[in-house]
Amino acid sequence: MRNFKTTFCSINSSFLKKTPKKLKKFDWQKFAARVDKIIEHRLFKPVASSIVTSFVLFNGLQYLFNSIADYREVREKKLRETPIKINLSTLESKFNLAEDQIAEHHIKSGETMSQILTELGAVEQDVSAILVAMKPVFAPNRITAGDEILVKYRVKIGYDTNKAVDRHVTVTNIVISPSPTERITISRNQDNSYAAKKSEIKLKRYVSKYFGVIKNSLFEDGITSGISPNTMMNMINLYGYDVDFQRDIHDGDKFEMLVESFYDESGKKIKDGNVLFSSLILDKRPIEIYSHKIGGQIEYFDGKGNSVRKSLLRTPINGARISSGFGLRRHPVLGYSKMHKGTDFAAPSGTPIFAAGSGVITYYGVKGGYGNYTQIRHNAEYSTAYGHASRFNKKFRVGSKVKQGDVIAYVGTTGRSTGPHLHFEVLVKGVQVNPAKVKATSGLRLSGKELKGFQATKAEIDGYRKNVPNQIKR
Repeated sequence: MRNFKTTFCSINSSFLKKTPKKLKKFDWQKFAARVDKIIEHRLFKPVASSIVTSFVLFNGLQYLFNSIADYREVREKKLRETPIKINLSTLESKFNLAEDQIAEHHIKSGETMSQILTELGAVEQDVSAILVAMKPVFAPNRITAGDEILVKYRVKIGYDTNKAVDRHVTVTNIVISPSPTERITISRNQDNSYAAKKSEIKLKRYVSKYFGVIKNSLFEDGITSGISPNTMMNMINLYGYDVDFQRDIHDGDKFEMLVESFYDESGKKIKDGNVLFSSLILDKRPIEIYSHKIGGQIEYFDGKGNSVRKSLLRTPINGARISSGFGLRRHPVLGYSKMHKGTDFAAPSGTPIFAAGSGVITYYGVKGGYGNYTQIRHNAEYSTAYGHASRFNKKFRVGSKVKQGDVIAYVGTTGRSTGPHLHFEVLVKGVQVNPAKVKATSGLRLSGKELKGFQATKAEIDGYRKNVPNQIKR
């Protein structure tokens, strides 16, 4: 026990020796002096003012937002809890709605005017009156699939005498557009009868210019540039006398066209008109065609006034490719080499076959390996023949006169044939020759006053070529 006390006293004395000295008393006067120095600094007042202002604004805005939220909550609660009183007896007696409506409709196959009006809800008496009014101007049965009809009508909804809901439709106006330039209007009169009238829509004529480079095909690139398919076919037909579209046209060749374009009152393009000018630059060789009126009819000439219409078309079919040319070849059916005395154009069955020139049909029927065969005599020297047709044009027979471009038959695969195509021959004094080497004679050649008139037309067209901007978007 004595030893423990001795040890404890030793440890205690050692601890006391290591205890730090007592802290000095805090000098408040010195601290106050430093605070005064800070307050007297030139930046103290602006900084302190900013802090106080920010604090007041923050708390003030928070209080304002909380007040607005509380007000909205109280108002919405009041609206939800306030009952809505409706006098049903008064509403029932005054329920009577009327509204004007418009229905646009494109005629579908098999639809009739009577059916369309009845489906809208028109009463039988009004339907009959409308049909009677139409007859002198535009017979109701003349509407065809695709025609556009605009019907304005008034709908009244209310209670009938038995207090049942009644819907009544009154047709007030009908507009029928059977063509882009024709409009039929049927209106309701004050005496509840109907009157119809026909009016012509005046279109504005403009001249559009197209110039481009052939990358895929003349037809495809023309359509892509904005030219209508009909206009492109007209252009291709004009060059059918001089251009072999399978061999003569290559990538990089250029085309140019001036076309009449017609627009309605709203600025919408309705249709294209005549081709005024056309140019094909094939292997840097331009072939230009100008339009000119002769005796009220549009004809086409080269720059010197020679008609582009020749005695024979080089390609008596549209959209076809040459599958076999003139010359010695291995026959696909017989299996041995044989002289091929014509040009084969591969095309889908049913594709129209055109008369290559004007003349008289001398053969119109089945002929051995040719299958369905047509032969046309154009003059004492030239004839053309067409083989493997699927069928003939019932309009013609042996002895019939045909004009260049008339459809005489349709592509098929009759006779000795491996697939649908046209076998086309040109005969000179009864002997088959290479169609690609036949130089067809030109038609009309202008002279005198007619030539001077053409030259004036040509100058006008050349003016359009210089001044009308190109329509093709690059």
